[in-house]
Amino acid sequence: MIPLQFLKNDGSIMINFRFSGHDTFIVRTFWPKKGYDFLNNGGKFSADDAVVDLGVGKNMVSSMAYWMKAFGLTREDTYVLTNLADFLFKDTGADPYLEDIGSIWLLHYFLIKTGYASIYTLIFNELRKERSSFNKNQLVSFLKRKYAENDDSLLNSNTIDKDISVFTRLYKKADFRSLSKDFEDEINSLMIDIELVDLSIEEETKEDNKKEKVEWYHLNGENRSTLPPAVLLFSILDNFEGSKNIAFKRLEIELNSPGMVFLINKDSLYKKLKEVEQLYPGITLSETAGNIVLVLPDGIDKWEILLNYYAN
Repeated sequence: MIPLQFLKNDGSIMINFRFSGHDTFIVRTFWPKKGYDFLNNGGKFSADDAVVDLGVGKNMVSSMAYWMKAFGLTREDTYVLTNLADFLFKDTGADPYLEDIGSIWLLHYFLIKTGYASIYTLIFNELRKERSSFNKNQLVSFLKRKYAENDDSLLNSNTIDKDISVFTRLYKKADFRSLSKDFEDEINSLMIDIELVDLSIEEETKEDNKKEKVEWYHLNGENRSTLPPAVLLFSILDNFEGSKNIAFKRLEIELNSPGMVFLINKDSLYKKLKEVEQLYPGITLSETAGNIVLVLPDGIDKWEILLNYYAN
């Protein structure tokens, strides 16, 4: 997979920004499996008969193709299925119908790590360092600033608005008291169960003294009780590939680290790593003079970690 992102000298992310491609559709729970089977059977999203074979409208076909790349289920440059796609979705795959919450966490990790959909990488890796709560205007300002920092002049405000809408609908918890006309879209969101984003409505006073209701989005950094230690460990082995001694601070704040991707605060991350230490012999959380280091043994295989998790 060809990465889109790399670090600048100051440690921030340089991205070939990509917004849009989803046609304003959030990814539905059944789309990854449907997309996998379609491609595995020789289908092409660009073919005229894709609409019939997939049983969705033309715009949804395009959106499904986008999300397959965004989640790292196909290569970025082609629609060749990846190891992750085969692992989860083949007929004998670990969780083809995404019945295990661990699979959703795994796909969330790859959505951020892959970087194909820029807004998710930016929000979880950078915006979260600045603020854990924000409204739409603040998010727009943040994205505009990132464009400017990246010397990118192709900002399209309408496209940004659509990406923000998809982000909030994909992650926010459904409020069954106030579902919109697109309620089916909202309750079938792939990410709804991991509850990473909370929504609140606050009444604010504008400059003309008129009252206005404003939506605020809150990145939920509470204890990740539904995040399996195996998925946490997989993300570490994948993101810090080849590392045997990883400083706790890196696991907390480095690019695509579990602390950033899974919105885990310092105390909760420590507790999660202690769970990993207890479950996997050979892994230790070393503490010397106030310095905490995760020590990994030789020969540990990230895919084997996942295989054992799903086998149990």
